[in-house]
Amino acid sequence: MANKKYKLLIAEDEISILEPYAEYFKMEGFEVETATDGAMALEKAKSFDFDLMLLDIMMPKMDGLEVLKAMKADPKLKDKKVYLLTALGRDSVIKEGFELGAGGYLIKDQENPETVKKNVLKALEE
Repeated sequence: MANKKYKLLIAEDEISILEPYAEYFKMEGFEVETATDGAMALEKAKSFDFDLMLLDIMMPKMDGLEVLKAMKADPKLKDKKVYLLTALGRDSVIKEGFELGAGGYLIKDQENPETVKKNVLKALEE
């Protein structure tokens, strides 16, 4: 882990996924903020100066793709790194995410926290 304390924003509506990820990254030395719906994710994105957002696609109020669209339209947020968190391996949704500017994606039920951390660190160091 580098000397820099990375800031991670995790937007995920399933508490059973959100809490373990948040706790794991905190234990690994990250500063973590969480959001449980799309509207909250967008608000937190505006107020929390994060290095990377893990953004669930299927969420209440606004889905992840709507959040990503809104972020890309905002001059302060358009260059932020966003990785999609999805339970779906649906190519069309992932393709749309990339077209909207996502830097990558993780299929959440196929990844363990250590693998997610490796992917997050790789994304942060790009």
